[in-house]
Amino acid sequence: MKSQMQKPRFTSITRTTLTALASLLMIQVCFAQNSLQNSDEIVEEIVVIGITPAGAGIDKEKIPFPIQTADARMLENSNATSIADFLKQNFSSISLNDAQNNPLQPDLQYRGFTASPLLGLAQGLAVYQNGIRINEPLGDTVNWDLLPQSAIQDITLVGGANPLFGLNSLGGSLAINMKNGFDYQGNSIEISAGSFGRTNSNFESGWNDDQVAYYVNIEYFEEDGWRDESASEAINLYSSISWRADHTEINMNMQYADSDLIGSGAAPTQLLGIDREAFFTGPDITANDMQMLSLDFSHQATTNINFNGNVFYRQNKTDSFNGDGSEFSVCELGGSQQLLAGLEDDDLETISLNTADLCSNQYATADALEDFLNKTASLLFGADDEFNLEHFAEDEISGTGILSDQGINNISDREQKSSGMDFQWTVGGSLFGFNNQLIIGGAYFKGESDFNSVLELAGLDPISRLTKALGTGTFLDEEASSIRAVTETSSLYFTDTIDLSETLALTVSARANDTDVQLKDKSGIRPELNGDHNFRRTNPAIGLTWRASADHNIYGSYSESSRAPTPIELACNEGVFELAVQYAIADGEDPDDVDFECRLPNAFLADPPLNDVIAKNFELGIRGFISEFNYSLGLFNTTNTDDILFQTTGRSTGLFANVDKTRRNGVETSLRGQIQSIDWLFSYSYVNATFEDDFTVLSPNHDFADEEGEIFVTSGDRIPGIPQNQFKLSFDYDFANGLNLGLDITSNDSQIIRGDESNQLNDVDGYTVTGLRARYSLSENLEIFAKVDNLFDEEFETFGLLGEEPSELGLPLFDEMDIPIFLGAGAPRAAFLGLRYSF
Repeated sequence: MKSQMQKPRFTSITRTTLTALASLLMIQVCFAQNSLQNSDEIVEEIVVIGITPAGAGIDKEKIPFPIQTADARMLENSNATSIADFLKQNFSSISLNDAQNNPLQPDLQYRGFTASPLLGLAQGLAVYQNGIRINEPLGDTVNWDLLPQSAIQDITLVGGANPLFGLNSLGGSLAINMKNGFDYQGNSIEISAGSFGRTNSNFESGWNDDQVAYYVNIEYFEEDGWRDESASEAINLYSSISWRADHTEINMNMQYADSDLIGSGAAPTQLLGIDREAFFTGPDITANDMQMLSLDFSHQATTNINFNGNVFYRQNKTDSFNGDGSEFSVCELGGSQQLLAGLEDDDLETISLNTADLCSNQYATADALEDFLNKTASLLFGADDEFNLEHFAEDEISGTGILSDQGINNISDREQKSSGMDFQWTVGGSLFGFNNQLIIGGAYFKGESDFNSVLELAGLDPISRLTKALGTGTFLDEEASSIRAVTETSSLYFTDTIDLSETLALTVSARANDTDVQLKDKSGIRPELNGDHNFRRTNPAIGLTWRASADHNIYGSYSESSRAPTPIELACNEGVFELAVQYAIADGEDPDDVDFECRLPNAFLADPPLNDVIAKNFELGIRGFISEFNYSLGLFNTTNTDDILFQTTGRSTGLFANVDKTRRNGVETSLRGQIQSIDWLFSYSYVNATFEDDFTVLSPNHDFADEEGEIFVTSGDRIPGIPQNQFKLSFDYDFANGLNLGLDITSNDSQIIRGDESNQLNDVDGYTVTGLRARYSLSENLEIFAKVDNLFDEEFETFGLLGEEPSELGLPLFDEMDIPIFLGAGAPRAAFLGLRYSF
């Protein structure tokens, strides 16, 4: 529930929750100590899985929701390009969209929920590193390039809405634990090279003397890219210093990352038919500079009582440069060049005119030109569209004053600082005669974001279609933004698991979150940007597990989670237009000059009508062993209320809006086993992601859009970007001579194009891709490895969206290209060879 009133951080509801949790903890501690004094200690070997970000775990058989895990050995064997690439190959229900066409910038989809580095996507997965939330504060984005996969110790993917993982865990939560000197001992050097000019290398070293330990990892990535003008590089340095005694362990973790990534983005479908390496316009550069410092600890107070937690500080500076075609026009009016907006070629075609007919000093002012166009459209051709030209006066333009209508440079920088802490108690033992484990904790998160952006007029090279080094030095003042956003979240949570019998366990959980989001205009000249928003909610969960036999475990659960709108969503949504009109009228300006769309991430307005997203999730499944084979089968149903949708109005423009209800339901199944020397894995997922409400949405480039640029979505229409059917099959064969061969097959169904929420256009075709891996031990310390991606050189696309017609760019190459569909092309066949030496 949202309110604009200032209020204390914790209301009576939160204080009541705190009192109840404290009382429950005291009762459990008393029973735990009594259990210690009056019962013999029973030691049983169990598999413990972390069920909270700070690391507290429980017996896997008592977890009432699906989990998928991987360790460092699996990561090393996969030879994946990134952690996202590894998850795509090895975890059920995960697929990647190549929206940026950079291997370190994929959109990761799990059950139809997203974790992506792109600001224009509504995020739905919580990602943690060493118990620290690494979703960036401005837009909950996840930068995969800042996660060194060779330094990862283990990964746990928790399926479904889970309140214990805090905000944004709508569809699932990803917990990543990094290595330390107690996990890894020794030294290793690895280097690989191959297609696209790609080079990967890393060095890691770890040591301990049973009390003190260190670990250091340096990872470097560089490539020319398979698309034109797409060279990228990234370096990650991760280190950890650890100390432990009989009952205590402390880890001090430090990370530095620097990346310079170029994404070619989606290309017009007709251009891909000519040259799959070509791009539309560019460049699209993202440069990250990140530092993170954290401390995590665990203390075993007694056999049944444990205290653990973490504190952290993270800073990420991001510079972005995006070159694009211009929607502005330069007209000769009244004897001088003038810059106009709203003089669109497709609108002029409806009245059989073009800019050459109008911009040769025939008119004295922009108002005179607008009057002529509207009269012509109305009297001669009966056109309904009204021309609304915006003229940029000299005092609205800064810099050199040189005008261009060929291209634009969207230039921005953002500095995001995150800090926080998470502390929790774990108390085991007996409660009222039943075995019981209680985890109770509290967390605080603060995210500070400073965002600055400008729009520069630029030239556009007709051959390379690049704007780099062609900037005119002229900037449009009204497109500039200078914003500060502060997000603070305080949370209390608990989870209690009680053994109702030797085979039946009940788990009850809840988390109370109190989030404030503040937006402030740093320039001091746009007070309408200032806003203060509060979101408060307690999310519950309840689940049962039943050990039907020694080999079969059945689980079922109901859970809720939520996320507050991010600063970027609060500042760029469908309420922007109405609010901007109000301010324009109050300032005596023409409300018809107000633009209604946001050029991500360049436009901000405050006080929007966005509500927090609430996910309600049901899980039912069975897991265990059939003979020697490990299996899992699960059903899920997640319903989101007030889901947030990005409405596409162009390739890089649009608005966020709440959708009353969406649903993601389906089936997950996997089967894993070993036959002699062959390890194999089969998984299948069915993900049915649909809108569950009738509504209209902006999509002005859609074939069936109405005069307002809207399409009508009906209940049951599929959500774009999500393949319904996903198959994965992998084999690993160990030869006696030290050779290992691996085969990976991934098959994804078709998906709806973003911008076609009404499901009226053709889908992006499905695809099947095969990869081949090999490892050979030359000696105990030296290993050679190789892989081939896209073994059969399939041409496929993983993503699609609607944009403007390519011909509107005004370049000869695109003159005959009139299909406004852009696709993210998959990479062609690629081969890589590497060495790994341990000492």
